[in-house]
Amino acid sequence: MSGSCASRAGSARPEAAHAIRRDYPQTGVVILSQYSDASYAVQLFRNGTAGLGYLLKASIGELDDLLHALREVTAGRSVVDARVVELLVEQRIRQAESPLSRLAPRELQVLTEIAEGKTNAAIGESLHLSESAIEKYVNAIFTKLGLSEERKISRRVGAVLVYLRDLDRRT
Repeated sequence: MSGSCASRAGSARPEAAHAIRRDYPQTGVVILSQYSDASYAVQLFRNGTAGLGYLLKASIGELDDLLHALREVTAGRSVVDARVVELLVEQRIRQAESPLSRLAPRELQVLTEIAEGKTNAAIGESLHLSESAIEKYVNAIFTKLGLSEERKISRRVGAVLVYLRDLDRRT
């Protein structure tokens, strides 16, 4: 790192940080935010953590705290607010506990399409797969989510309810 550091408060986006790093790779970037958002942090650090920082404005109690963070990032290290780390850990635990974690990526794509109300034919068209392939994915989803063939509820509706519950826990 050359010793330079960019800082932008407020509504900075991960894309802005990535653009700065792309155009000026030796520049450290510290995001000061009023929001603790795990998904934002994941986006920010998706290409690596060196020379990046994500701090919450509320956590900066003293000027020395900010200066320390700027020095760390300028030196090529990363700084992440403790509250953001907590949120990242909580998010990881929720994902591991989610019934959806049993699904393969393609199965999750199919379930997302089901949640949008699409038929198997429409899902096949959207994902460029045959309708019979979609039927196999749908049956695998039902099995992995423990949705038996009992006639009391629609398995498609049951799968969507699991999907929506998981989305609700993430927010």
